[in-house]
Amino acid sequence: MNEKTKEICVLGGLYFVIGYIIDLVGGFASNLSTIFFILFVIFFFMILFGKKITFLQKFTNKSPKFSIYLYYIGLVGYFLFAFDLFVLGPTEFISLSEKVQIYITRGVSAINIVGVLFALILATRNVFLNKKK
Repeated sequence: MNEKTKEICVLGGLYFVIGYIIDLVGGFASNLSTIFFILFVIFFFMILFGKKITFLQKFTNKSPKFSIYLYYIGLVGYFLFAFDLFVLGPTEFISLSEKVQIYITRGVSAINIVGVLFALILATRNVFLNKKK
């Protein structure tokens, strides 16, 4: 696995998990989501252009099993984000009834839940069921 891809996926996993926790808390913490988004974008482009993020490397070295979970959450999270953009984006510009928009939103939400479960199953398989060579 490419080191840059691994770092980008772990960063995405951290961002998605922290974003989910902030959404659960809500209130004042929702203001923090903008700060975390800006930091995520900055770190994303730093990794993309070849810079090393030291705290991310230390975190990956200290907790390799947890970083595998974050890797799969980030990997699947990026795919789900792109899927959401391709499905929900055009619905903003198309005149649909409210009922159809609710069905599309529920369908996308169900796909997102299945995607997160898939990521957790893949990570668990990799961490606990991976044969040692």
